[in-house]
Amino acid sequence: MDLTVEKKLRNLYELQAVDTALDNLKAMMGELPMEVADLEDEIIGLETRLTNIEGEIGQIQDGINAYRTRIKECNQQIDKYKEQLNQVKNNREYDALNKEIEILGLEILQAEKSIKMQQEKLDTQKEILRVTGETLENRRKDLEFKRVELKTIEKENEEEMNRLGGDREKAEKDVDPRLLKAYNRIRKNVINGIAVASILRGSCGGCFARIPPQRQSDIRAHFKIIDCEHCGRILVDVTISGQETIVEVKEEKPATRKRLKLGAKAE
Repeated sequence: MDLTVEKKLRNLYELQAVDTALDNLKAMMGELPMEVADLEDEIIGLETRLTNIEGEIGQIQDGINAYRTRIKECNQQIDKYKEQLNQVKNNREYDALNKEIEILGLEILQAEKSIKMQQEKLDTQKEILRVTGETLENRRKDLEFKRVELKTIEKENEEEMNRLGGDREKAEKDVDPRLLKAYNRIRKNVINGIAVASILRGSCGGCFARIPPQRQSDIRAHFKIIDCEHCGRILVDVTISGQETIVEVKEEKPATRKRLKLGAKAE
């Protein structure tokens, strides 16, 4: 059996009322859920950075060890050449050995210089590692505290959240599938989550844009689903929302105006 437009709007507005109550309950938690999520992301980033720094430190240490090994090899080679100096038979061999010793000495100096530079880099990376580790530990403590705080608030509101969750499931089943799709799309695109707005003082209750009188009449007639021309929210009148709507009605004298509730008769 097809539902009337009025019934479709009533079902949709009931869903909006439940979602608004859920939104308000979540708002009571403040920014805690977001803070917890941000801390979790930050911790993952710090853990990744820590792993990268540790990898860099390992590479630097391997480089230093390689330079030290080379220095040791050069010194052994120099000692070998020095022994051979005592056995040379001519100046040519003597000069050649001294040249090799000189080259090895320069290589040792270069290796020692590189070790010094790498050691400075190593010390810097170790300091960064220490600071990052302390920051990570502090963030983990902050996260644990925030999680406990959030869990406490969620527990305090668990019963109400469950009740509203059940109400939402029931309300959602009563909504026309095509309207539900449009409703969910609108909710995602508006800041306050209001997809179904009531007419308030002749304006859209979502964006407060003025609604032309003829369009207001069409909305009250319940002939079709009408949305706001400015924000796209689905509009309902007071008979659907139950919210008091006030319009201005002109009397015989143009300079005099009288405010009446929608549906009331002018005296």
